[in-house]
Amino acid sequence: MSFSADIKSELIKISELPDCCRHVMAYGMLLFGRSFNEQEISIMTDNPSVADKYTELSFAVAGIQASRYISEAGKTTVSFSSASDRKKVLDCFSNSGNEKVMRIDRGNLRNESEAEFEYDMQDSINCCNAAFLRGAFLSCGTCSDPNKSYHIEFIAPYRTVSLDLLKILTDYGLNAKHMLRRGINVIYIKDSTSIEELLTLMGAQMAAMEIMNIKIYKDVRNLTNRRNNFENANLTRTVYASYDQVESIQKLKDDGVFPTLTDDLKMIAQLRIDNPDSSLREIGDMCDPPLSRSAVNYRLKRLMDIAEKLEK
Repeated sequence: MSFSADIKSELIKISELPDCCRHVMAYGMLLFGRSFNEQEISIMTDNPSVADKYTELSFAVAGIQASRYISEAGKTTVSFSSASDRKKVLDCFSNSGNEKVMRIDRGNLRNESEAEFEYDMQDSINCCNAAFLRGAFLSCGTCSDPNKSYHIEFIAPYRTVSLDLLKILTDYGLNAKHMLRRGINVIYIKDSTSIEELLTLMGAQMAAMEIMNIKIYKDVRNLTNRRNNFENANLTRTVYASYDQVESIQKLKDDGVFPTLTDDLKMIAQLRIDNPDSSLREIGDMCDPPLSRSAVNYRLKRLMDIAEKLEK
């Protein structure tokens, strides 16, 4: 299954909802379905469990059994065939079905006044807001595989409804944004932390934990790659530096200058020729008495300076 399907499966399994949350979740599913008006109330989905939940919730709040049709492509359409059934469903949410501008009716988000809403933002999760977002995501939400990218979105049926949803999400401090994609209103989040918070808010804690685990894995992998790159770069620099040092020492020998060097320079020069792959610290440990890395570097630089003067 896709990551979106896993999230929806987790959300659908949430049971024993209080009446207020069942009502609000139904509102979210119906409002964000394919249509929610006097002419048609329906949802189309390729997830049979989502169709079952839509049917279950609409019956719970309106007492009406929706009809179901499955296309040859495997998509399920759930709808209300008669005008009287549609009116009864709309009445449950104080909608006429022919509103000039469709909005999210805050009155349908039970146990929420503006004061309550602000209080819940700061001190607790409002269960009904969570239920509303859960219903909306089941109807029109998708989430990409976090192994590939961090992206969750709601494809809203109306622009004003999408902007109202954006307001609810941003009130929770989530980094949500609005865009038009081929004329379709989309509310999306690309920030992984906001996605985790939204999933937790809706009740998909397992999906949120999976994103956290993937982030940890990616961070460790990136840190390991950076460390390996750093070590490889250091090794490359060491090899090139060693090559230049050995070349300079060999020049001193070829020109007959080597025997005139001081004993400390001769010792370092011979150790470098015998150990071209060793680091400065390792060469320092071979000395008697041992030398620091900076002391070894200083002596090798002296040798290279002498060779350079000879060349000039």
